Amino acid sequence: MQTKYRENPMGLLEGKKVLITGARKGIGRGIAITLANEGADVGINDILDDEFAKKLLNILSNKGVQATFHKGDVSSIEGINSVIDSFMKKHNQIDILVNNAIFADQQRPFFETDETYWDRMMDLSLKGYFFASQRAAKEMVSGGRGGRIICLSSVHSYVAMPNWTAYGTAKMALRRMVKGIASDLSGKNITANCIAPGAISNKLPDIEDDSIDGPPHNPDDFKNFVPAGKGGLPSDIANAVLYLSSDLGQYVNGETLLVDGGMIASQKIHD
Repeated sequence: MQTKYRENPMGLLEGKKVLITGARKGIGRGIAITLANEGADVGINDILDDEFAKKLLNILSNKGVQATFHKGDVSSIEGINSVIDSFMKKHNQIDILVNNAIFADQQRPFFETDETYWDRMMDLSLKGYFFASQRAAKEMVSGGRGGRIICLSSVHSYVAMPNWTAYGTAKMALRRMVKGIASDLSGKNITANCIAPGAISNKLPDIEDDSIDGPPHNPDDFKNFVPAGKGGLPSDIANAVLYLSSDLGQYVNGETLLVDGGMIASQKIHD
């Protein structure tokens, strides 16, 4: 897809190359648009290559950045390597990795959680994030430019509620994982952090629209347990990713940033 010329390159991420997993809809889509708005060339990954992916590529390309799609299942090392090989072939370097991939069936009752479901959750949401981070870090070190690794965790990593045990376990492990990666990559100019979203509305705007956010949640559903008095939007998470991706967040390393409107501070969580 042809890249348009950017007349006034002034973005926070000008010249950076970003790979976002699970990015064709929802939070991943919002991250892709936000980082492209700041001048980053963006590779989006998803297991599906459909109308949503194609429309997002068109939106990104119209912003004057290089936008590429990399289909693949990032729950296995083979799939991860295929996706990153494809990304490197198009972009030649990777500066920022955003691990965002997830599947729709995120909650399941304890006694209905079988080995197949558990393995699927851990393969995509933990193992996949680890080995994508490892491969991306190798490329970052090889390129000598440093980089940023960002993993999407969750408020479910902080508190427990029925039916979210497998998901919460994976998301809690990510918080420990980025601490280890930060330590392991000491002196490499690579940071590793998590973002833990609260209740985020993933409703899409019109498919032709380049808006980041779709319709919000009904604020009445949140006023009793979120101090902000409302649910969150993809832009709330995307702006946190932008902070950690740019020089603004260069001294944040091995940490988890809660973006939840105060949900965890109030010690309440809502399904």
